[in-house]
Amino acid sequence: MSSMTMAMDVDDSPSKITFSRYYAYIGFIIGVVAFVNLGMSYDADAIFPALTSSAGLMWAFIGAIIAGVAAFSVASIRPELGESKAASLLVSWLDVAMGMVALTFVLAAFEPSVLEINYENQSNLLSANVIMTMNMVFIFSAVCYVAHMFAYDSFIGKLATYTAWAAVYAGGSGLLLRWHESYLIGEAMTDSSIGHAPVSNLYEVFVLLCCITTLIYLALEKKYEVKSLGAVLMPLVSAGVFFGIWLDSIGQSDIKPLVPALQSYWMKIHVPMNFVGYGSFAVASAAGMLYLIRQTIERTATSSHYLTIMPTLKQLDELGYKAVAIGFPAFTLATILGAAWAAEAWGGYWSWDPKETWALIVWLVYGAYLHVRVTHGWSGRALAWWTVAGFLITVFCFVGVNMYLSGLHSYGKLM
Repeated sequence: MSSMTMAMDVDDSPSKITFSRYYAYIGFIIGVVAFVNLGMSYDADAIFPALTSSAGLMWAFIGAIIAGVAAFSVASIRPELGESKAASLLVSWLDVAMGMVALTFVLAAFEPSVLEINYENQSNLLSANVIMTMNMVFIFSAVCYVAHMFAYDSFIGKLATYTAWAAVYAGGSGLLLRWHESYLIGEAMTDSSIGHAPVSNLYEVFVLLCCITTLIYLALEKKYEVKSLGAVLMPLVSAGVFFGIWLDSIGQSDIKPLVPALQSYWMKIHVPMNFVGYGSFAVASAAGMLYLIRQTIERTATSSHYLTIMPTLKQLDELGYKAVAIGFPAFTLATILGAAWAAEAWGGYWSWDPKETWALIVWLVYGAYLHVRVTHGWSGRALAWWTVAGFLITVFCFVGVNMYLSGLHSYGKLM
């Protein structure tokens, strides 16, 4: 009997740890919120340095410890509560976020002092090196995914996945470092308005897009074991990496003060939600491309070994649908938040600005996709082409409008 009890305790401990870790993260967030509202005079421009101060970290970690210990105690008394679906689903993503934060704190210790920072020459800031590391690792990961398709090997496949994760951590930490560095530059220039979230120019949002797209893909790869999808998706991410490198080469990577229209808390919410949509649409497009590739192989070479590596047509069709189902609500919310931001910045919710118009076109394209899929039962080749065409429209909405069309969003153009 005692051995059975010990076995049960061992089996229960992972769920208790997961449950406790999940609520420790919740407590961490509650501690941050409490600090913002009770421990400091709220100032949106100064919130990042305040949260990374000793006082901010103390509030956050006290919240985490209290919540984590309480959750472990509750799960010990009532083990069934430790089987929380929300905890098991979200805790791994919270682990990723906390890992990026921890890595950022380590890297920040190697930043130059305020006296060594020059607004005109930002080459000694550490984030540039971290993001360049991300670029190289993303490209290496793409090569591994493609090699895995042509020379199927478990080691190459694992290396592809691990390096994709490493690139995501580097990119996320690099962006957080840029956030920290913007305040260092502001301190060096005695201008606190320079400090801002790292989603204010094409260079920064391309880094964000590469990371979010890869995260969405990695989640699907883990759940559905579709590593061959990475052979199509990761070269798309690498194309974004090369575009970011080009932006850096023409001087678009410097941290600069925000234009008035971007000086709003809406930016921190609207932009990331937008890129969850863009990233999901990229994954859907990759699934559509692989669908078309597999269908062509099936018609011309039914005995090809690639057919044993690729997901089935039905699986790829479902993956495209699932990716759009993730991205469309996020893009819809981003569009609504953007309208609220426009009302605050320009006095109107909608002005038929080129960026707004093309965002509406993207929304209609994917809304129509879901409509014909869910209500009319469409599937297969037509929807595979739909995801590819939809992503091309999305790319123009994201890059083309910013680079070539003027309007209220002209601050996104290349300078």
